[in-house]
Amino acid sequence: MSLPYTILYLDDEVDNLTAFKAVFRRFFNVYTAENADMAQDILDQQSIDLIVCDQRMPGKTGVEFLEQVSTTHPDMIRMILTGYSDMQAIIDAINKGKVYHYITKPWKFEELKVIFDHALETYTLRQKNILLESEKKELLLKNAQQEKLQISSQYEVLKNQINPHFLFNSLNTLASIIAKDQDGAIRFTTKFAKMYRSILEHGEQKLIPLDRELELIDNYIYLQKTRFGDQLKLILDIRDKMYSIPPFSLQLLVENAIKHNVISESQPMEIKIFQIGENLEITNRVAPRVSSEKSTGIGLHNLSSRYRLLVQKDIEIIQHDDIFKVILPLIPEA
Repeated sequence: MSLPYTILYLDDEVDNLTAFKAVFRRFFNVYTAENADMAQDILDQQSIDLIVCDQRMPGKTGVEFLEQVSTTHPDMIRMILTGYSDMQAIIDAINKGKVYHYITKPWKFEELKVIFDHALETYTLRQKNILLESEKKELLLKNAQQEKLQISSQYEVLKNQINPHFLFNSLNTLASIIAKDQDGAIRFTTKFAKMYRSILEHGEQKLIPLDRELELIDNYIYLQKTRFGDQLKLILDIRDKMYSIPPFSLQLLVENAIKHNVISESQPMEIKIFQIGENLEITNRVAPRVSSEKSTGIGLHNLSSRYRLLVQKDIEIIQHDDIFKVILPLIPEA
């Protein structure tokens, strides 16, 4: 069974070192050193929780050594041990060596064991507090990153959707059908309003139920099919909707497929969204538009970053010949 704590005892009297190790090795990992140089070598090679130094030693005194290690090993518990009633040494040990306890010789095993146990309990609590503080800072940083990414995502979604070209095309389409198909114009306006209402409602959310995302896609595709007709097709094969995804994930991928590829009678666009296990596979053919603006990849990068921050997973992007595929992990609903 491994022992939980490690103690270093520094004393120039070998008998004291032998006696100390004999009684405490059952409870602690014990290292001993006859001088400050040997003790420093041990500190450089081993992780020490508690150090006990004799005060009066040839060369460097216990207070001087503890003053040194208080800088290099600030978290280590320090104690000083002496057989002399030297008040100044006590003051120096407290002020310079920042000792946890001042022990007088001859020491008694039972008393010293209690002192060690209390000191190491304090040490453990202090280390846990340091760890918790570190985790807290890491969590705050992660939350800040998520908030920044969320704001960026909202901005990108709104910027892309309230795009003058998209609005112009949508309003042009609406104007063209008002005169000849009033019912169709009403349906178009209703779908248009629902899509933008969804953007405003879900823009601040980190995750959205899959069925709500599919409603958004339905409205978006309806608007686009009014423009492209049967040249644009969306094929869905989703058996289990009890999942969530980052909002507008599917809308981003469908929009990219429409924006960057030719859609015509001779080259219709077919977008497939299939559920494969706990993933969604979104696939479309690649036929770049000559006049299409060059893709910056910001949308896909943003989506990838959101997945990594929210669920420590990433999307997968595959382009093979004339097929473009993105695989999105599905997130089980809590």
